[in-house]
Amino acid sequence: MSVDDIRETTAPEPTHPELRVRKLSPGAWLRLFVACVVVAVSGGVRLWQAIRVDAVLDAGRQSPFPLDTLPTMLNSWKGETTVMDDQLVRATGSTDRVTRRYIDQRTGVGLDVIILYGPTSDMFIHSPELCYPKAGYHSFGDAKTCDVPVAKEKVPFRSVVYAKGEGGQTEIQEVYYSWRYNGRWTPQVSGPKESQRIPGMYKVQIARRVSSTENRDLDNPAEAFLEVLIPELERRITADPSPRPTAS
Repeated sequence: MSVDDIRETTAPEPTHPELRVRKLSPGAWLRLFVACVVVAVSGGVRLWQAIRVDAVLDAGRQSPFPLDTLPTMLNSWKGETTVMDDQLVRATGSTDRVTRRYIDQRTGVGLDVIILYGPTSDMFIHSPELCYPKAGYHSFGDAKTCDVPVAKEKVPFRSVVYAKGEGGQTEIQEVYYSWRYNGRWTPQVSGPKESQRIPGMYKVQIARRVSSTENRDLDNPAEAFLEVLIPELERRITADPSPRPTAS
């Protein structure tokens, strides 16, 4: 290769002003520095927020008080601990739970009571409308929402009835349930996105066997039981000295 060949293959120096490397003025360097600082601070703030949210959600995995400390005697209702199947326990997504059968000592009426606490993102999907049909039950009658009087307030509960079997072997169960999260009771479950920002939630579910001819709107024992259970549960929840905030 000759010198002439080298000259021919060497790229010419750019002559257009816009192709030349411009030197930054002190003011431009200052603006660039400020922009980098803003980006770094913004990233640090987002990291701090993520760490804070994770800490709040992690703390919310545990109930503020052990659920098994709830009294076994509630007015005329006497409770005995029942054992929940391990597979069902895992399916609930709860980190703390108590399952009991309460019997009214005056009337002999029995109720199966389940109280759960756990991460909202794991528990929000487990409603009776999803779980009972999977267990072979079908809807029996209309669902309703009722307000249980507690002190000067009313706590909303959802009431549904399910049946299983045929003829004289049909089992009919009345179910009451509600959730407590963000400081309020509601039978409406949170959505997937909302649940990720709520540290923990309670679920109260009561079931009892009923007959097809029973008038459930008259002196319902499940509602009478809830009138004594919910105040006791609320008292223990609100007595927590360090309430956990909602992650944001």
